[in-house]
Amino acid sequence: MKRHSVVRCLGLLGLFLFISPAFSTEDTAFTESVVIFNTICAKCHEAQCSGRLSFDDAFERSSNHILRHYNQASGKQWLQKELFDILLYMKEKCAYYPIQSPVPLKRIWGEDILEKFTTLMARNYFIPVGKFSPGTYRIELELEKDVKVTAHLISDEFDMAVDDCYQSSDRRINIPVLIEEPGDYYLRMYPREPVKLIRLKITPEEREVH
Repeated sequence: MKRHSVVRCLGLLGLFLFISPAFSTEDTAFTESVVIFNTICAKCHEAQCSGRLSFDDAFERSSNHILRHYNQASGKQWLQKELFDILLYMKEKCAYYPIQSPVPLKRIWGEDILEKFTTLMARNYFIPVGKFSPGTYRIELELEKDVKVTAHLISDEFDMAVDDCYQSSDRRINIPVLIEEPGDYYLRMYPREPVKLIRLKITPEEREVH
């Protein structure tokens, strides 16, 4: 059953940004903006994605607030407009803004691909990892150095299959996963300090034969 919930900062972000005359599905937001939106907003509380959002007194009233959360948007009207379009898409569709990215062969992502799905300063990641059937899997992360990270594996219906903190050992983290609902999934990662994700691999766990 689909959860009609997303992060509460959708409402806050709606206050932060100026009003667009209309949302056009033909305007494609940059992947960078989608990653920023889906990692920054994840820090807030959850609320109904179909709930009403107030867009009165938008940018002028809330510019200081948005800069406190993401000061890299200062003076970047294009970025603010893209974030607002992503907000409207999520509010209207109750879904993540689509990212056009093919899943690599054998579900192994290298550093060159992973660089497209990170925020540059904090090194937060939001990676589309494709469709999964119910079953058990293993997520393998390779980092450039040892650090503690918070990892989420979240479906396109906002259901969490993974939501926990992990300390790397020898720069690696292995996460067992049980997926109960089929669908498209995303890996979201917050390191406690900025660190590059060098390699990501997701494999099905083999079942023992008795």
